[in-house]
Amino acid sequence: MLKPIWPTLAAALIIAGCSKEFPETPLTAEESSLKQMLSTQNDHDSQVQLGRLYFMHNRIDDADALLRQAVKENPQDMEAKAWFAANNCKIAGRAGPWLMGLDKLYGVWTCLSDLQAAANAAADDFTIALIQINTDAEVNMFSSMERAVQNRDRLLKQIEAKPSAYPASAKTAFFESSARLDKLRGKTTARDN
Repeated sequence: MLKPIWPTLAAALIIAGCSKEFPETPLTAEESSLKQMLSTQNDHDSQVQLGRLYFMHNRIDDADALLRQAVKENPQDMEAKAWFAANNCKIAGRAGPWLMGLDKLYGVWTCLSDLQAAANAAADDFTIALIQINTDAEVNMFSSMERAVQNRDRLLKQIEAKPSAYPASAKTAFFESSARLDKLRGKTTARDN
C-alpha cells in the first residue's frame, strides 16, 4: 500500500528544495507615471491594473494585497481572478521547504486550478488566455505545459481566422508569449515543434 505514495513523496522532496527567486525589476519612467496615477485611484479597475503592474515587476506581496482585495470586492471579475491566481503561482514558486514540499505542491495545484476556473468562466477573454499560457508554461507542473501549448494553438487559429479582429498590440503580446512558451519547452525553431 505504501508504493503508490512514493512517487508523490519523491516529487515533494524534489520540489521542497526548488524555491524560485523572483527578483523585483525596476519600473520604466512610463510605468512609474502609471503607478503614480493608479495609486491615487480607488476604483476596482485601477487597483487591478496596479496589481498587474506589481505582478509584472515581481512585487509579489504588493500584488497579492491589491489583487486579493479586488477579487474579494468583485468575485465576478475573471481578469482579477486570473492575475490573482498567477500571482499565487509565484508565491507558491518562491516557497521554501516546508512539510516535505507538500504545501508547495498544494499551492501550485490551487493556483493552477483557480487560473483554469477563471479561464473557463471567461473562455473568450484574450487577456486571460495569455495570462494562462504564460503561467502554465512557467509553472510546468500538473500537465500545465501541455495546456499552455493547446491554448496557444487555439489562440493562433483564432488570430489566423480573423486577423483584423485583433489589434497589433494583442498580436504582439500573443507572439511574445508564444516565443517564451517555445523557449521554456526548449524549442527554438518551427521545425522543433
